[in-house]
Parts: sequence; C-alpha cells; structure tokens
Amino acid sequence: MCPRTAKQFENIRADKRKQIIDAALVLFANKGYHATSISMIAKNAGISKGLMYNYFESKEALLYVITDEITTNIMDMMNPDHDDEITTLEMEDFFTLLFDSLKEKTEQWKLFYQISMQKDVLEYLAHQNQSEKAIKNNQLIYRYFAERFKNPQVEMMLFSSLFKGFSMQYVFEPELFSQEVVAGFKAKFIEIIVKDKMV
Repeated sequence: MCPRTAKQFENIRADKRKQIIDAALVLFANKGYHATSISMIAKNAGISKGLMYNYFESKEALLYVITDEITTNIMDMMNPDHDDEITTLEMEDFFTLLFDSLKEKTEQWKLFYQISMQKDVLEYLAHQNQSEKAIKNNQLIYRYFAERFKNPQVEMMLFSSLFKGFSMQYVFEPELFSQEVVAGFKAKFIEIIVKDKMV
C-alpha cells in the first residue's frame, strides 16, 4: 500500500474539519451554544475530544468559524461578483437566494438567531468581527441604502427589522407559511428595498 500524499492528508484534514463544523452547527442550533460542550461536539463528529483541539483551540473559535461562514454566505448572495458594489439587480436577486437559503440552511439560520439573543456571545463575536472584512461588508451595505434613500440609517433598520422578524418566524415555525405567503413577503421586501439609485 502506497503512503498517503500531502494532498491526500490535506483532503482528510479538510473533511475532518467540515465534519466537526457540521456537528457543532447542529448542536449549537438545536441545543444552544452554552448547553453544547466540546465533548458533545466530538461525540457527534465521531472523533476524540483531544483530536478536536487539533482543529479548533476552543468552542469560541469554532463558533466564530461557523458565524463567519454564515456572514460570508450572506455577502456572497448580496454581492456575488465581489466588485464592491451591490447593484439594484443584485439586491433583487438576493431576496430569491435568501428565501432559498432559509429553507435549505435552516440550522445556520437557527444558530444565527439564537446567538442574536445571547449578549455575551454577541459581544465575543463583535470583538472578533472588528476585521477589515466585517467593516468593508457594513460599508458596502450602507452605501447601497445611502445611494437610494434620503435617510439610509432608518431604511437599513427597517430592512433589518422586517427581515429578522419574518425569517426568525419562518425558520422556527415553517408550517405557518404557505408558498403564497412566502411569495407575498418576498414581493413586499422587493417593493420596499429594491430601488434604483437617486439621481
């Protein structure tokens, strides 16, 4: 039997890392971040607790990787060509991608909203997110609203409030939403948020 190549080891390591992230995501989303231990994550990932630390130095570090991936996914939907501008068409497309994401990545969204209710976790993530990437994302979203609305701060808050309220209920109680209701919400979001630039 031939010894493994460096590429094979790299692939094995990447697969194991994803296995840990997936296990942690399900536990964090359904049991809660504080109620989930490293031992529980290791057990669900099918590895030893000691091996966990070869991939992530702490539960906090693992949470940061997961939430960073969620944020990256959101920005990829909003600015898919990464050209530092969210166009009117991209924002319209964002709502289609977003509603698909709410249905397909329920665990990620459950975690996203559970974290938003935990002040200590939010403070940790906010501290970690003072990165160039996070600042750039915030500026990009603000610019979209500033170019289209007279009071961008208010419109951003309105968008955030409407979106969080709907999507949180949709993620935790999907049985309340028929396809017609979801289509109606999507149309209303587009009507409110998707605008051409002011001249």
